[in-house]
Amino acid sequence: MEQRCDALFFSAHPDDVEFGMGGTYLKIAKEFKSVHIILTRGEAGTHGTPEKRVKEAVKAGKFAGAEVEFMDFKDNHVEDNAKNAKKLAAVIRKYKPKVIFSPYHGITGSHKDGISHPDHAALGKLVLKAARFAKFKNAEVDGEPHLAHRIFYYMIPRHVIPDVVVDVSGVVSDLKRLWACHGTQMALRDGKIVNALLEHRKMIGKIHGSVYAEHFVVDEPLMLDPKDLLRV
Repeated sequence: MEQRCDALFFSAHPDDVEFGMGGTYLKIAKEFKSVHIILTRGEAGTHGTPEKRVKEAVKAGKFAGAEVEFMDFKDNHVEDNAKNAKKLAAVIRKYKPKVIFSPYHGITGSHKDGISHPDHAALGKLVLKAARFAKFKNAEVDGEPHLAHRIFYYMIPRHVIPDVVVDVSGVVSDLKRLWACHGTQMALRDGKIVNALLEHRKMIGKIHGSVYAEHFVVDEPLMLDPKDLLRV
C-alpha cells in the first residue's frame, strides 16, 4: 500500500540517524512527513537488548516526529547484494519519498571508528542500488516504480569533502533530548558519547561558519538558483 512521504531515512542500527544526522533529522521531520527505516535491532551491540533498543528508537522517532519501521536484517550481517537491494527498493516504492538519507556508501576507517561499521557502508551501497531498482518498471520489485529526486549521504569519512552543510545550532537543545531517547547507548565512549557528538558538529560548524553543523555528500550536482550563490 502506497504511503507517500517527503523524506525517507535509512539506518542500519536503531541510533544511526539520530547520532549521524540528528539535527537535520529534527529540522526535517518536524516540518515534513518523514519515515525512518531501521534494518536491524542492534542485537550485536555491547549496550542494551534488542527489545530496549526498539523501544528507544520508537521513542526517538516520536520525539522527532517521524514514523519508525523495522526490517528483518541481522546486525553485523547487512550484505550488499541484489536480493537485499530489492527489499529496500520495495520500501522506496511503498513510501515514494522525494529524498532519501543513507549512510555514505564509501565509508572507510579503522575498526575503532564508529562510523566505519561494515553495516553502514553496506547499507549505503544497498540504498544506491535500491533507488535504481525502484525506478525500473521490470525490476521484479513490489509496488509501482518511483524515482526519488536525490540521495543525501551522512556518516562521511574525515577525508571526504562534503557537498551540503546544514546549520543545526538552533536545535542543539532538542538534539540532546533526541540522543537521550537512546538511553542504553549513553554508555558509549565511556559515557562521553554526547560530548563526542557535539564536538564533531562543532568542528563542522567552525569550518563552515556556524556553531554546530552536520554535513552530507551527494553523488550528483545540486541544481541551484543563481541567487542562492550570493547567500552569505
